[in-house]
Amino acid sequence: MSKFHPLRIAHIARETRDAVALTFDVPPALAQTFRFVQGQHLTLRADIANDELRRFYSICSAV
Repeated sequence: MSKFHPLRIAHIARETRDAVALTFDVPPALAQTFRFVQGQHLTLRADIANDELRRFYSICSAV
């Protein structure tokens, strides 16, 4: 099962009218956990109005 970690968003870049690129502030203690390769998928989870919302994304930038 996947493990979720709370992360802060360090930067939001508007790429197009309908797309943004998010940069997360990953603590040094989690740097190895968050190593990635392009094309890898990830799941973001948020609690909004006491409902859990999950969205799935693929990483499109190079390491």
